[in-house]
Amino acid sequence: MQKIVYITYPLDNWENLDFMPTPMGTQILVPWASGAARGFSSDVLYDIKQSDGWVLVYNTFNTNILQPNPWFALYNKYRGLLRIYMYVNSATSTPSSYLTTGLNLGPNAINSSMLNYIGQDIVDVSQNNTTATKVEPTQIAPYTWYASQYEIAYDPKISTSTTDQINLNWFFQWTNVTTFAFSGNQYGSINGTISTPNQPSNLYSSLLKGALEATGIQVFDKYKNIPASIGLSANAIKAVENGLSSGLSGVVTNVFSAIFGGSSSNSQEVNLTINTQIHLDGTSTQNGAVIPYPGLGFFVPGTTMGNVAVNGYVPAYETPLGIFNISAKPIVHLVKSTYSTGTPQTIDNTFTNFGLTLDDNSFQKIFNPVVNSYITNYNESIMVINPITIIPYIDSTQLETIGTITAFQTNAFTVPSFVGAKYMPTAAIRISFNVKYPGCSGNGPLIVKTFLANVVTN
Repeated sequence: MQKIVYITYPLDNWENLDFMPTPMGTQILVPWASGAARGFSSDVLYDIKQSDGWVLVYNTFNTNILQPNPWFALYNKYRGLLRIYMYVNSATSTPSSYLTTGLNLGPNAINSSMLNYIGQDIVDVSQNNTTATKVEPTQIAPYTWYASQYEIAYDPKISTSTTDQINLNWFFQWTNVTTFAFSGNQYGSINGTISTPNQPSNLYSSLLKGALEATGIQVFDKYKNIPASIGLSANAIKAVENGLSSGLSGVVTNVFSAIFGGSSSNSQEVNLTINTQIHLDGTSTQNGAVIPYPGLGFFVPGTTMGNVAVNGYVPAYETPLGIFNISAKPIVHLVKSTYSTGTPQTIDNTFTNFGLTLDDNSFQKIFNPVVNSYITNYNESIMVINPITIIPYIDSTQLETIGTITAFQTNAFTVPSFVGAKYMPTAAIRISFNVKYPGCSGNGPLIVKTFLANVVTN
């Protein structure tokens, strides 16, 4: 069967348009226009400026024909965010309550890491994700705009790959779920956007590896009275709020994965991913799909055209997506030593020292050439993850609460030997930097990423 290549129509000066390009006699307000019906967060409403790094990637709107459920996609080259807008005009209102959208890779002959940043805040680079699904508390309705945003990880293999080796697919559907369980508590609805590296058919009646996403500093205000409704404790909610405030001022704490700032229209904008425990109970009924899984095929920006073995939309932006990645799982060397504070040696005065050293040769830092010359304030630190057995012996001021995880940043610590003799820490590397692009305000976006490490004893 012959495959189809779809063009991307031009969409010049979109931030100043009042209406989308359509055939004569039809008018559709742009999604950020006053009076447009919207089913997405207002936090990103005016974050569309080309001067902030947004470029057009795909577009089906044109003046010749109005397609069913037309859509377009923008990409921010300084934050690595892909945002897809769809105008639903062929679906009717349904009794469903949740929008389910996502991306998946297929074909994926190169084992790409493009989707590794979606649905998790600590990334294990030895296990690449092939699917990312989002569940959002909004209902499909006709003549309404929807927008889904995804953070893309930079994959340098893209620039040497063809469209036959890798393709990006986008799906857009809706579901009903009876009840939801977060941390053992049942609720009748989801609050906030949940993302997970699972297929949409595998979301329900199972414990998910998932994350809560936020796009503004005020997003957690509505969760303060019932914090468990999003799978987090009151202490975790407070810690996240502190982390958001600190991040917007340039200080990294209480987060593993976030993008702070970058929008000249909203100084409080963030793109936060934070872990939570999610269990979707009850009956799931897929009422239908505007774009069924696995979805529409997109040719990935930066690839070269192959033999067109799959259908796909040709991107208007021709450079690989994403800001940053690392080449391999980092190695942290651990040295244990014991000492005694008195004679004779007793259980009360014997201690274990833990020394942690990052092996800089175990991985390479890889920046997209688009932003490489704009990287400033680069920092990396070792994080000890969930140190349950040693928390009583650690200064509480060092601890960070990040969703359901407790962590602390350190290169060395000491605990009593009866604890340390059997303790083997789990470690991750938290990396942060600014992208100070031309014309940006201050230091530009602050990007935070955390990667699981291998701990090796010397």
